[in-house]
Amino acid sequence: MKISIQTLFFGLLICAFLTDGCVSRRKKGETSALGRFYHNTTSKYNGYFNANEIMQEVVLTLQQNHKDNYNKILPVFQYNAVESADPVKSKLDKAIEKVGVVITNHRVSHWTDDCYLLLAKAQYLKKDYETAENSYRFFLEEYDPFKNRLKSKKIKEKSTKEKKKVAEDLKKERQKAAEQKAKDRKKAQKEKAKAKKNKTKTPAKTETDTKATPEKLVADKSLPAPKQEDKSNLTNEGSWLFPHYPAYWEGAIWAGKNLVERGKPYEAEQLFRKVENDPYASNDLKGELYAAYADLYIKTEQDAKAIIALKSAIEFTEEKKDRARYAYILGQLFQKAGRYENSNNYFNASIKDKASYELVFHARLNVLLNDAAAGNSTQEIAMKMEKLLEDPKNSDYKGEMYYAIAMISLKEGKKDTAISYFNLSLRSPNVTNVQKAESFYQLGEYFFEQQDYLKAKNYYDSTMAMMTKTDHRRIAVAKVVANLEEISKHLESISLNDSLLRIAALSVKDKRALAIQIKNAKKAKTPETTKDNKSRFAEMDAFAANPFGRENQIGPEAKKVSSNFFAYDQRSINRGRSEFEQVWGSRNLEDNWRRKNKNTFTINEFATEEVEEEKDSLEADLAQILKGIPETPEQILEINNKIAESKYQLGVLYREKLDNYLKSTQSLKGLLETYPKTNRKPDALYYLYLNCLDLEDQACANSYKDQIIYEFPGSHYGKVLSDPEYVKSLLAKRDEITNEYNKAYTYYSNKQYKEAFELLQLLKNRISGGHKLLAKTALLSAFCVGNTEGKDVYINALKDVVANHPSTPEEIKAKEILRFLRGDQDAFVEIRQSELDKFNFKEEDDKLHFMLVVLYNPEDKIANKIKISISDYHVNYHQSEKLKMTSVDLDTETNNPILVIRKFDTKKQAMKYFEGVMNKPQEYISEFDNWELLAVTQNNYREILRLKSLSEYKSFFKKNYEEQK
Repeated sequence: MKISIQTLFFGLLICAFLTDGCVSRRKKGETSALGRFYHNTTSKYNGYFNANEIMQEVVLTLQQNHKDNYNKILPVFQYNAVESADPVKSKLDKAIEKVGVVITNHRVSHWTDDCYLLLAKAQYLKKDYETAENSYRFFLEEYDPFKNRLKSKKIKEKSTKEKKKVAEDLKKERQKAAEQKAKDRKKAQKEKAKAKKNKTKTPAKTETDTKATPEKLVADKSLPAPKQEDKSNLTNEGSWLFPHYPAYWEGAIWAGKNLVERGKPYEAEQLFRKVENDPYASNDLKGELYAAYADLYIKTEQDAKAIIALKSAIEFTEEKKDRARYAYILGQLFQKAGRYENSNNYFNASIKDKASYELVFHARLNVLLNDAAAGNSTQEIAMKMEKLLEDPKNSDYKGEMYYAIAMISLKEGKKDTAISYFNLSLRSPNVTNVQKAESFYQLGEYFFEQQDYLKAKNYYDSTMAMMTKTDHRRIAVAKVVANLEEISKHLESISLNDSLLRIAALSVKDKRALAIQIKNAKKAKTPETTKDNKSRFAEMDAFAANPFGRENQIGPEAKKVSSNFFAYDQRSINRGRSEFEQVWGSRNLEDNWRRKNKNTFTINEFATEEVEEEKDSLEADLAQILKGIPETPEQILEINNKIAESKYQLGVLYREKLDNYLKSTQSLKGLLETYPKTNRKPDALYYLYLNCLDLEDQACANSYKDQIIYEFPGSHYGKVLSDPEYVKSLLAKRDEITNEYNKAYTYYSNKQYKEAFELLQLLKNRISGGHKLLAKTALLSAFCVGNTEGKDVYINALKDVVANHPSTPEEIKAKEILRFLRGDQDAFVEIRQSELDKFNFKEEDDKLHFMLVVLYNPEDKIANKIKISISDYHVNYHQSEKLKMTSVDLDTETNNPILVIRKFDTKKQAMKYFEGVMNKPQEYISEFDNWELLAVTQNNYREILRLKSLSEYKSFFKKNYEEQK
């Protein structure tokens, strides 16, 4: 007999009702069996199920959004390797909302722990690691089944003891009652005997009363036992009808993953170890556990431990695609360690699992790289590589194959071949930005090693543009770019000015020939434009010759129409055209074609006139090309001075920025050989002396020392090298200045502002321009003025600090105080990076930008004047850009209106505007000081409007705009 699911369900439901009805008494706050059935069913199949479905969809989306860089060790978990979780945040919020309902309304359910774990997972996937850490800590504390098991045992033991105590007390009461009963009986017998003697009856009331006492004690047996908590609610293990496995151990693994992202690897490892050693943890979780171990060890560069963990992860993982990924990562780790045979074994293992063709292809490619590194036959490797290139399935991976060939060539010392293949990789179709970053990086590294710093700088710039923000090399590359910034500028300056001097030395005829060559080269760059123009002119002439388009007017239907009209007879038309051309020649169709002074022209004639105009303007073009070439001796001297200064600066920068003492020496020697009378000679000689000392060439150092003392005895360098007492006096002076500053600061701390200010003024006169205390002295002087002279004088003093001490901590502090004085109450609010990440501000350098002019407490009349002043500034400096200005009020409670200036195509254009304004602030806004300028993208502007606050964005602007200028 077949039983339907519906019948079984209703049968179980009726049983639940009957069971519930059989309970004669329920403890206070206890949920009935039917209630538990309802809560468990609703929690599992409504809130938890729907939230879990959303989470699975989110994980899949994150995995698809992440693009693996197969040139680096792959991340163990794809879903957490994406740069941003913004595309899925709304879905994660929805999942959090659903499990929140379960946690709030169905707390007695067995699925509360699963829901709370899902909530913490969602926060983790949103990359809100700080909030997730708090959630995981609560989860592990609240839903620890081992802790609850002990708690249940203690309660049970406590209950047993209390029962024994009640029984003992009852026994004592019964014994006491029995003794009392015996006494009463004896007393009654005596009274009876006495009454009999007196011949009177004794009432039986006493006996009845004595029987009532023990009956009350017996009734005490029905008193309720001490309250016990339900063990199932504590351990959360479910029941035979609703089996449930506690989520505690899975939660501990995910909590450990979150701690890894929080930079707490030791705590994470402790959690993983706890799960590993817990006998109650399911073996089904071991695959995830060992993968989490591997992720931790890879991120902390413990490759040997990561290898062991990944082997265990493969053993306990059933999913093929996960096993293939772990095997591929193992291959990469062995490859990194130089164990190529082991590496190939695991790459081949990942190929066997056939998770995805992309992974399989890269595994095959890495096998070839391992063979090349192991010294196998180059010819055989080349044949296999060519086979991969010819396979049409690999057409999307040509860039990576060219990159692999370049790396093999680089290791074999074939540097020119490697550079060619790197460039082929960059030009390959469908090449990803990640792959481009690798090629640009390798080229940058190569040219940096070759000390071709100009090319290296350009390639590193391209690397930064293509490299992901999570790439661990990004900080190092950014530092190299910063170091090469000034060096590249001076190299370009020398190259440009050398070219100008060479051209200046040419004859007039040669200059003209060069200008024509440059003009022709420019034309050659736009051949398509000329071709398009010609075709456009031809089409226009064809239209003029056939204005009504008779041949194409009605398509094929027109050919079927026959007519006796002579103009539709094609033979007559051809014969007429031939006769016309014999008499008049080939002419374009036009009005008044016979007249000499005609007033209509064809397109071809316009084109001819344009060519003639181009010939006429040749001289003007050549003059424009040759503009800037020095002609007078003064101009040539100015160019030479620029070259000399750049050579000196390069000598200093090679030493200070790159620690390249040989390159520094080469540049400084070149300066002195080319320009022996340069005013930088004493400085150059001293740096040459220092380079020799760092290169441990004492003879070289002594020669430069003697030259400085001989040629420049009275200079600072000459005195330092020849007079030990001079050096001592300098050190003493430095210590004296420091002591004086400390004394002034003590005065200030004691509110002796006048004494502090006078001492600081004396100190300013003694400090040279490059002294480290100069900016501190200026700022402390401003503080003193602020406490004695009032607000206006204080503002002017702070402005002087900003103007005279750029790129110093004192400048930043002065700006903050100025903003506060101008009405910005959040000027000193420092938002940490972890807090800033919670907002939806994005770096979008190539997106549209606005400028925000924030005005603090302006009067109405002043506000109008400010708009006029800014408009005048735009007319003078930005007229061609057609900038538009609107006004918005972010917060109606404060008088801080914002002027929005639209629009700038990129961050670079916006910051160019910003720097121009900062160089001419009085011209920008002449009669008002309490203002601030910010650059912002459209998306970030929308986020500001949503927050109705600028304080959060100011921190973002400071970090991503001002500090990167």
